[in-house]
Amino acid sequence: MKSDFFSYLDGFNLITIIVPKAIDNDHKKFTIESGVQKIALTITKVQSLGAETKYTCAINDTVFLNQNYMVFDESKNQSFLRTGQIVRTELFDMMYDYDNDDLGVTYSESQSVFKLWTPVAKEVELELIDLNGIKQFIDLRYQELGVWSVTIFGNLDGYKYRFKVRVNETFKTTTDPFAIASSANGQYNYVVNPNRFYTFKNAKPEFSGRKVDAVIYEASIRDFTIGKSSKATQKGLYKGFIEDLPNEGLNHMVDLGITHVQLMPIYDFEGTDEINKDVLYNWGYNPSQYNVPEGWFSANPDDPYERINELREVIDTLHGRGLRVNMDVVYNHVYNMATFPFEKIVPGYFFRFDDKGIRTEVSGCGNDIASERPMMQKFILNSIKWWMNTYQIDGFRFDLMGLLDIETMNKVDSLVRSIDPQAFVYGEGWNMPNTLPPEKRAHMGNQQFMPFVAHFNDAFREAIKGGTFSPTLGFAMGGKVSNADLFYLFTGSAVDQYRFFNPNQSINYIECHDNHTFYDRAKVLNPNFTEAEIKDFARLGLSFVLLSQGVPFIHAGQEFLRTKRGVENSYKSPDSINEIDWTLREKHQDLIQTVKDLIDIRKTYKVFRLRQVADIKQSIRIAEQSVQSSTVSFTLNGLNQTIKVFFKNNYVDELLPTGEGYNAIFDGFKKVNAKVTSFVANKPGAYLFVKENA
Repeated sequence: MKSDFFSYLDGFNLITIIVPKAIDNDHKKFTIESGVQKIALTITKVQSLGAETKYTCAINDTVFLNQNYMVFDESKNQSFLRTGQIVRTELFDMMYDYDNDDLGVTYSESQSVFKLWTPVAKEVELELIDLNGIKQFIDLRYQELGVWSVTIFGNLDGYKYRFKVRVNETFKTTTDPFAIASSANGQYNYVVNPNRFYTFKNAKPEFSGRKVDAVIYEASIRDFTIGKSSKATQKGLYKGFIEDLPNEGLNHMVDLGITHVQLMPIYDFEGTDEINKDVLYNWGYNPSQYNVPEGWFSANPDDPYERINELREVIDTLHGRGLRVNMDVVYNHVYNMATFPFEKIVPGYFFRFDDKGIRTEVSGCGNDIASERPMMQKFILNSIKWWMNTYQIDGFRFDLMGLLDIETMNKVDSLVRSIDPQAFVYGEGWNMPNTLPPEKRAHMGNQQFMPFVAHFNDAFREAIKGGTFSPTLGFAMGGKVSNADLFYLFTGSAVDQYRFFNPNQSINYIECHDNHTFYDRAKVLNPNFTEAEIKDFARLGLSFVLLSQGVPFIHAGQEFLRTKRGVENSYKSPDSINEIDWTLREKHQDLIQTVKDLIDIRKTYKVFRLRQVADIKQSIRIAEQSVQSSTVSFTLNGLNQTIKVFFKNNYVDELLPTGEGYNAIFDGFKKVNAKVTSFVANKPGAYLFVKENA
């Protein structure tokens, strides 16, 4: 369709026209035409753009977004009226706020209904391929509130489909953003019958619903079994993740005593090849299809049921072994805005643009999702609901949560707890400046407005491990940290509102998939550390994580000194960098025993899992010490016991005063049971003593 200039519908009564100088003059006139309708435009502003002139025009008539319009000037030069900033107006949101949950495909054995929300489309076609490979194209009809629909009679189970959408001059082929099943590498979606999904056999494990009772363990499906050291027969796959293997994999997680497995991205993502699985590697923070399981982990990614049922079996098996499952979700950006369905069906709506109309990319991934827009917010909520109801997910970790808006996160949290009162939500609450007003951003600085949402505590990480982006040694590597800071971190970063209003909001960690592992960072911060010293310091760091108020978080393999061979950002590094080396488990059994024992102690003594700041203030005291001391001591008063905890970060022999009536229950390495009045400590670690109260 020939266009001599460009015109954009930027409001229901606002059209912006860009005219090249070659056809510009001082007496421009414009009309808009559609069929027999012809409307004169009123020029309200003229602005020179150098080689072009910008005309702002008003229109005093109704424009229907699903109809074609041409704009003509006085010389019959023409332009197709394209969709512009109208999609980011409040009136657009009010007029096209579709509240039903039936977008995508609604399947039954007798018919399937296809619905796509695109208020600005002029034409929508369904490309449908039957079980014999016969293809047909079927027009969808516009209904209301921006929804296009078509009903196909018959049993379409296993049919492939996608859409062709014309918003402006040309058709664009797109998958269904609301799809739940896909072919390999996302070429087509599938119509599927939910009655053929894997049947869950196990009930969800009981959990108090109190975040401080959780011990979270982050793991990647592929990394867990892909290495040569793994005994798994289905390496890197869903099935491999739940194989019954001696001394590794699932059995190792259960043996540790953790409560929740946080799975790194399991929705469909890009950056890999689902057929040729060993060609590319990616962590998975590249959303491609939000409601479809990733095919890279599937034994047969081209089978519409295989990846669905394999993932359901993974979650069911974990539940059967007493582990709840949290899902890592990325609703702040997509892999490629230009090819993602959102931009094809409603250009400019689902993403953020600045006041100049330029796309933002605070996420660092080329785009930022506009979670504050009603239909984007509904998409996120419906996606969360889908994962909980269909896959029995128990909680969600939000990537770059600070880019989302507070209202959306509170609605997510409320939805999650309404479906499962024992489930919870947490995320990366970094404050990332974006087009949202500061008071609406879901970062940890606004945590008082999201009382039930937890945040990764980077202050904890920096003080205990050391500088992630600086050469500073943390307390757990022998560095100097003030007793005041250690007290606040140990008490859940909530006393005196040090960071949070209650300890349930603090995810305490020193290692995760991002940045160096503890072992690798130790090598960077002090190349002179011996292997034995790094292990001792890792033990101290893990001890501080597991004994502090708040929610402890462990990265898979951290408990046996996982290394990525010094690679700081391994998001697309090969398996040789990201794989779990299970030989390290055998090498560092003593460190694993430390973790097991400390988790058991945390579960045994409720005073390590207090939920309210008032209880923490009443129960925990820090011992007065000289500033030269490298040991910090806390006294915890429970209902029936008094516990003394010493954290020591050097190798100097030190007499730890306990007093009369105390039993040593942890000697820096493992659980013990010995009456003591004092204890000589000579290595970094945590030392615990208990006295029964009369």
